[in-house]
Amino acid sequence: MMNLVTMAKVVRTVDGEWKSTLAEEILERWGYDRGTVFYYRASSNFLFVFKKAGKRYFLRFSDSNEKAYSQIESEMNILEYLRDQPICVALPVRSNNGNLIECIEADIGTYYAVVFEALPGKQLEIEELEEDDFHAWGNHLGRLHKIFKEMPAEYRSGRKDVQDQLDDVFKNIPDYETAALKEFDAIKHWVGALGRSNENFGVIHYDFELDNLIWQDGEIGILDFDDCMNNWFVADIAYALRDILKTRDDMENPFVNAFIAGYQSETQIDQLLVKELPMFIRMHNLFTFVSLLRIIDVPESMDLSEGLINLKEKLKQYIEKYRNSFSS
Repeated sequence: MMNLVTMAKVVRTVDGEWKSTLAEEILERWGYDRGTVFYYRASSNFLFVFKKAGKRYFLRFSDSNEKAYSQIESEMNILEYLRDQPICVALPVRSNNGNLIECIEADIGTYYAVVFEALPGKQLEIEELEEDDFHAWGNHLGRLHKIFKEMPAEYRSGRKDVQDQLDDVFKNIPDYETAALKEFDAIKHWVGALGRSNENFGVIHYDFELDNLIWQDGEIGILDFDDCMNNWFVADIAYALRDILKTRDDMENPFVNAFIAGYQSETQIDQLLVKELPMFIRMHNLFTFVSLLRIIDVPESMDLSEGLINLKEKLKQYIEKYRNSFSS
């Protein structure tokens, strides 16, 4: 998620009908049906839904101070590779200039924008899933990882490595966060003992949760490769199943077993690393904790909307939850 100061600049352009002149200005590069551009959400990027010739699309853009052009470019390269693979993903759409990424110099900042096709189908909540659905969920992640394992090495070079992420995390943990620093030391020691191979380590999605999946007729479409990075493949499983994997005892949950069985129907899995799923969740929790500290780091004098004030308070609660988990 982006810093709240960055978020506030764009949110201020959204009116009471969820329309934004900034979003419409950006979409001039692609074209759109007038009156169809609406604010959808803001997290690590700004997202707007719109129609062009009656067809539904999504506009995604980010502040240049939050995200490097090269990071988005490497994501687009991976998606272009996946275009020809046996898997359904939300694909980028070229602008009228023939570009997958457009750079927009607006009055309030510089933004990098992309447009994606909207996938048909619906999103599901975890309470709606049966064992067969968990099997399908795992199957599609296994299929994606199988493709990533066979993907040429040059596609990996533009994505961050988990070690880089750990280095960034350490630099951004304040000295007074003693529990988080202790947790970092434990995670660093644990990571140092893990082996890497082409079968257990490579590009992963790293946000393979239900919010980024579209279900239709037994197939699952995948959204949002913004967080993809070089990490252990098991880390993708850990993040996907984090809501039902609270302790090592949960490894025997039939839903977890169904997910892993579905995964194994497409590609191999390192069984030793599967036993480390709870540790991979701890590592992601530490990443999230440090990210949240940065997000809410705004001047006290900053004039935030009521919605962003409420969001800040909610994020503070998450921070405290993670902080307490490090101490337990």
